[in-house]
Amino acid sequence: MKEDVMSPDIRSSRLGNIRGRPSFPSVAALVAILLVNACAGASGNAGAAQLRVTSSIADRAVLTAPVPWTATVTGVSASDAIDRVDFSIDGSIAWTERNAPYTFNDDGYLLINAVLPPGSHVLEIDAVTASGADAKTDATVTTTRPPVPNELLDKAFVRYRPAGGPTPAGEWRIEFDVDGVIRINDAGGGRATEAFIATSDGGLTLYGPTNWIVPESDRDGFCDEPENIVKMHWEFRGTDLVISAVGTDNCNGRVSFFAGTWKVKA
Repeated sequence: MKEDVMSPDIRSSRLGNIRGRPSFPSVAALVAILLVNACAGASGNAGAAQLRVTSSIADRAVLTAPVPWTATVTGVSASDAIDRVDFSIDGSIAWTERNAPYTFNDDGYLLINAVLPPGSHVLEIDAVTASGADAKTDATVTTTRPPVPNELLDKAFVRYRPAGGPTPAGEWRIEFDVDGVIRINDAGGGRATEAFIATSDGGLTLYGPTNWIVPESDRDGFCDEPENIVKMHWEFRGTDLVISAVGTDNCNGRVSFFAGTWKVKA
Protein backbone atom coordinates (compact mmCIF):
# COMPACT_ATOMS: atom_id res chain seq x y z
CA MET A 1 0.00 0.00 0.00
CA LYS A 2 1.06 3.43 -0.68
CA GLU A 3 1.56 5.72 2.27
CA ASP A 4 -0.89 8.57 2.29
CA VAL A 5 0.77 11.96 1.92
CA MET A 6 -1.07 14.95 3.27
CA SER A 7 -0.90 18.02 1.11
CA PRO A 8 -0.24 21.23 3.04
CA ASP A 9 -3.24 23.43 3.67
CA ILE A 10 -2.51 26.65 1.86
CA ARG A 11 -5.04 28.61 3.83
CA SER A 12 -3.66 27.52 7.21
CA SER A 13 0.03 27.67 6.32
CA ARG A 14 1.84 30.50 8.09
CA LEU A 15 4.57 30.46 5.51
CA GLY A 16 2.25 30.58 2.53
CA ASN A 17 3.80 27.46 1.03
CA ILE A 18 2.48 26.25 -2.26
CA ARG A 19 2.90 22.59 -3.06
CA GLY A 20 5.39 22.31 -0.23
CA ARG A 21 7.82 24.94 -1.63
CA PRO A 22 8.53 28.29 0.01
CA SER A 23 7.23 31.36 -1.77
CA PHE A 24 9.24 34.56 -2.46
CA PRO A 25 8.14 38.18 -2.28
CA SER A 26 7.01 39.65 -5.54
CA VAL A 27 9.13 42.23 -7.41
CA ALA A 28 6.71 44.94 -6.33
CA ALA A 29 7.14 43.91 -2.70
CA LEU A 30 10.93 44.00 -2.98
CA VAL A 31 10.85 47.47 -4.48
CA ALA A 32 8.59 48.63 -1.65
CA ILE A 33 10.98 47.21 0.96
CA LEU A 34 13.97 48.87 -0.65
CA LEU A 35 12.21 52.22 -0.78
CA VAL A 36 11.24 52.02 2.86
CA ASN A 37 14.80 51.17 3.89
CA ALA A 38 16.22 53.96 1.73
CA CYS A 39 13.88 56.50 3.26
CA ALA A 40 14.71 55.32 6.74
CA GLY A 41 18.43 55.60 6.03
CA ALA A 42 18.10 59.09 4.57
CA SER A 43 16.09 60.18 7.57
CA GLY A 44 18.67 58.77 9.96
CA ASN A 45 21.58 60.62 8.28
CA ALA A 46 19.81 63.89 7.61
CA GLY A 47 21.17 65.50 10.76
CA ALA A 48 24.75 64.27 10.29
CA ALA A 49 27.14 67.10 9.41
CA GLN A 50 29.56 66.76 6.50
CA LEU A 51 33.06 68.19 6.96
CA ARG A 52 33.70 70.96 4.46
CA VAL A 53 36.28 73.69 3.94
CA THR A 54 36.03 76.81 1.78
CA SER A 55 38.69 79.31 0.75
CA SER A 56 38.50 83.09 0.78
CA ILE A 57 40.31 83.12 -2.58
CA ALA A 58 38.11 82.14 -5.49
CA ASP A 59 39.10 79.86 -8.33
CA ARG A 60 40.50 81.76 -11.35
CA ALA A 61 41.22 84.85 -9.25
CA VAL A 62 43.90 87.25 -10.46
CA LEU A 63 46.07 88.42 -7.59
CA THR A 64 47.63 91.81 -8.28
CA ALA A 65 48.20 92.82 -4.65
CA PRO A 66 48.52 91.10 -1.25
CA VAL A 67 45.23 89.54 -0.09
CA PRO A 68 43.95 87.65 2.97
CA TRP A 69 43.81 83.89 2.56
CA THR A 70 41.58 82.24 5.11
CA ALA A 71 39.84 78.88 5.50
CA THR A 72 36.29 78.44 6.78
CA VAL A 73 35.60 74.96 8.13
CA THR A 74 32.03 73.70 8.65
CA GLY A 75 30.45 70.39 9.61
CA VAL A 76 32.94 69.70 12.38
CA SER A 77 31.86 66.94 14.75
CA ALA A 78 31.89 67.68 18.46
CA SER A 79 33.75 64.40 18.98
CA ASP A 80 36.31 64.95 16.22
CA ALA A 81 37.72 68.48 16.37
CA ILE A 82 39.98 70.10 13.78
CA ASP A 83 43.61 69.22 14.41
CA ARG A 84 45.14 71.48 11.77
CA VAL A 85 44.55 73.32 8.52
CA ASP A 86 47.30 73.06 5.90
CA PHE A 87 47.71 75.77 3.27
CA SER A 88 49.63 74.53 0.22
CA ILE A 89 51.03 76.38 -2.77
CA ASP A 90 51.68 74.35 -5.90
CA GLY A 91 51.60 71.08 -3.99
CA SER A 92 53.86 72.05 -1.08
CA ILE A 93 52.60 72.94 2.39
CA ALA A 94 53.47 76.60 2.98
CA TRP A 95 51.66 77.21 6.26
CA THR A 96 49.93 75.15 8.95
CA GLU A 97 47.38 76.72 11.28
CA ARG A 98 46.07 74.84 14.33
CA ASN A 99 43.79 77.44 15.85
CA ALA A 100 40.78 79.30 14.49
CA PRO A 101 40.57 81.65 12.73
CA TYR A 102 42.47 79.64 10.13
CA THR A 103 44.58 82.28 8.41
CA PHE A 104 47.55 81.88 6.12
CA ASN A 105 50.76 83.68 7.18
CA ASP A 106 49.47 84.10 10.77
CA ASP A 107 46.49 86.00 12.12
CA GLY A 108 45.88 89.34 10.47
CA TYR A 109 48.50 88.96 7.76
CA LEU A 110 48.33 88.41 4.01
CA LEU A 111 49.30 86.21 1.10
CA ILE A 112 51.93 88.29 -0.71
CA ASN A 113 51.35 87.75 -4.41
CA ALA A 114 54.74 89.07 -5.50
CA VAL A 115 56.56 86.31 -3.61
CA LEU A 116 55.17 83.85 -6.17
CA PRO A 117 56.62 83.93 -9.68
CA PRO A 118 54.17 85.61 -12.08
CA GLY A 119 51.79 83.13 -13.66
CA SER A 120 49.48 80.30 -12.66
CA HIS A 121 49.50 78.71 -9.21
CA VAL A 122 47.35 76.23 -7.30
CA LEU A 123 46.31 77.23 -3.79
CA GLU A 124 44.99 74.30 -1.75
CA ILE A 125 43.53 74.04 1.74
CA ASP A 126 43.30 70.76 3.65
CA ALA A 127 41.37 70.71 6.94
CA VAL A 128 42.31 67.64 9.02
CA THR A 129 40.48 66.38 12.10
CA ALA A 130 41.96 64.60 15.13
CA SER A 131 40.90 61.22 13.70
CA GLY A 132 42.49 61.94 10.33
CA ALA A 133 39.33 62.76 8.39
CA ASP A 134 39.86 65.68 6.05
CA ALA A 135 38.22 68.05 3.60
CA LYS A 136 40.01 69.83 0.77
CA THR A 137 39.46 72.69 -1.60
CA ASP A 138 41.70 74.30 -4.19
CA ALA A 139 41.80 77.30 -6.48
CA THR A 140 43.92 77.97 -9.54
CA VAL A 141 44.97 81.61 -9.53
CA THR A 142 47.12 83.94 -11.58
CA THR A 143 49.62 86.20 -9.84
CA THR A 144 51.38 89.32 -11.00
CA ARG A 145 54.52 90.94 -9.62
CA PRO A 146 54.67 94.74 -9.46
CA PRO A 147 58.05 96.06 -10.60
CA VAL A 148 60.43 97.45 -8.00
CA PRO A 149 62.03 100.80 -8.95
CA ASN A 150 65.61 100.30 -10.10
CA GLU A 151 66.87 102.83 -7.58
CA LEU A 152 65.94 100.47 -4.76
CA LEU A 153 67.03 97.16 -6.27
CA ASP A 154 70.40 95.44 -5.79
CA LYS A 155 71.41 97.74 -2.96
CA ALA A 156 71.71 97.44 0.79
CA PHE A 157 70.80 100.46 2.91
CA VAL A 158 71.98 100.95 6.47
CA ARG A 159 71.32 103.27 9.36
CA TYR A 160 72.55 103.45 12.93
CA ARG A 161 70.03 103.31 15.73
CA PRO A 162 70.94 105.07 18.99
CA ALA A 163 70.71 103.38 22.36
CA GLY A 164 67.51 103.84 24.33
CA GLY A 165 65.17 103.67 21.35
CA PRO A 166 62.41 101.15 20.52
CA THR A 167 64.88 99.03 18.52
CA PRO A 168 68.32 97.68 19.50
CA ALA A 169 71.22 100.08 19.10
CA GLY A 170 73.67 99.57 16.26
CA GLU A 171 73.65 99.09 12.49
CA TRP A 172 70.44 97.97 10.81
CA ARG A 173 70.29 96.93 7.16
CA ILE A 174 67.43 96.67 4.67
CA GLU A 175 67.31 95.30 1.13
CA PHE A 176 64.42 95.73 -1.33
CA ASP A 177 64.09 92.50 -3.31
CA VAL A 178 62.35 91.82 -6.60
CA ASP A 179 59.84 89.49 -4.91
CA GLY A 180 58.27 92.36 -3.01
CA VAL A 181 59.98 91.62 0.30
CA ILE A 182 62.25 93.87 2.34
CA ARG A 183 64.88 91.69 4.06
CA ILE A 184 65.87 93.19 7.38
CA ASN A 185 69.02 92.48 9.42
CA ASP A 186 68.92 93.97 12.89
CA ALA A 187 71.75 95.18 15.06
CA GLY A 188 71.46 92.14 17.33
CA GLY A 189 71.94 89.61 14.55
CA GLY A 190 68.28 88.86 14.04
CA ARG A 191 66.34 88.89 10.80
CA ALA A 192 62.85 89.89 9.73
CA THR A 193 60.80 90.61 6.61
CA GLU A 194 58.31 93.22 5.47
CA ALA A 195 56.22 92.95 2.30
CA PHE A 196 56.07 96.09 0.17
CA ILE A 197 55.00 97.70 -3.05
CA ALA A 198 57.08 100.67 -4.20
CA THR A 199 56.23 102.92 -7.13
CA SER A 200 58.48 105.18 -9.18
CA ASP A 201 56.69 108.30 -7.93
CA GLY A 202 57.84 107.65 -4.35
CA GLY A 203 54.94 105.61 -3.05
CA LEU A 204 55.80 102.89 -0.53
CA THR A 205 53.15 100.59 0.96
CA LEU A 206 54.05 98.15 3.74
CA TYR A 207 51.94 95.01 4.22
CA GLY A 208 53.48 93.22 7.20
CA PRO A 209 55.83 90.23 7.48
CA THR A 210 56.05 87.29 5.09
CA ASN A 211 56.24 84.65 7.81
CA TRP A 212 55.83 81.60 5.59
CA ILE A 213 59.09 82.07 3.68
CA VAL A 214 61.40 82.37 6.68
CA PRO A 215 62.32 80.16 9.65
CA GLU A 216 60.10 80.46 12.71
CA SER A 217 62.88 82.35 14.53
CA ASP A 218 62.61 85.17 11.96
CA ARG A 219 58.84 85.56 12.06
CA ASP A 220 58.54 88.34 14.61
CA GLY A 221 57.03 91.58 13.37
CA PHE A 222 57.63 95.01 14.80
CA CYS A 223 54.60 94.75 17.09
CA ASP A 224 52.76 92.05 19.01
CA GLU A 225 49.49 92.85 17.27
CA PRO A 226 49.01 92.32 13.50
CA GLU A 227 50.39 95.28 11.61
CA ASN A 228 48.10 97.39 9.46
CA ILE A 229 48.81 98.26 5.85
CA VAL A 230 50.62 101.59 6.03
CA LYS A 231 51.56 104.21 3.44
CA MET A 232 55.03 105.77 3.39
CA HIS A 233 57.12 107.81 0.96
CA TRP A 234 60.62 107.28 -0.37
CA GLU A 235 63.03 109.56 -2.20
CA PHE A 236 66.73 110.03 -2.73
CA ARG A 237 68.58 113.07 -1.47
CA GLY A 238 71.95 112.75 -3.08
CA THR A 239 72.90 109.12 -2.45
CA ASP A 240 70.81 108.82 0.71
CA LEU A 241 67.44 107.08 0.82
CA VAL A 242 64.93 109.05 2.87
CA ILE A 243 61.75 107.32 4.01
CA SER A 244 58.93 109.23 5.67
CA ALA A 245 55.54 108.31 7.08
CA VAL A 246 52.41 109.33 5.15
CA GLY A 247 49.57 107.55 6.95
CA THR A 248 49.03 106.44 10.52
CA ASP A 249 50.16 103.03 11.71
CA ASN A 250 48.97 100.90 14.61
CA CYS A 251 52.57 99.76 15.00
CA ASN A 252 54.73 102.72 16.07
CA GLY A 253 57.83 100.56 16.15
CA ARG A 254 57.60 99.93 12.42
CA VAL A 255 57.23 103.61 11.54
CA SER A 256 60.07 104.50 13.88
CA PHE A 257 62.25 101.89 12.26
CA PHE A 258 61.69 102.78 8.60
CA ALA A 259 61.27 106.56 8.80
CA GLY A 260 64.58 108.39 8.47
CA THR A 261 67.72 108.49 6.38
CA TRP A 262 69.33 105.34 5.06
CA LYS A 263 72.78 105.26 3.50
CA VAL A 264 73.88 102.96 0.72
CA LYS A 265 76.03 100.19 2.12
CA ALA A 266 79.48 100.42 0.58
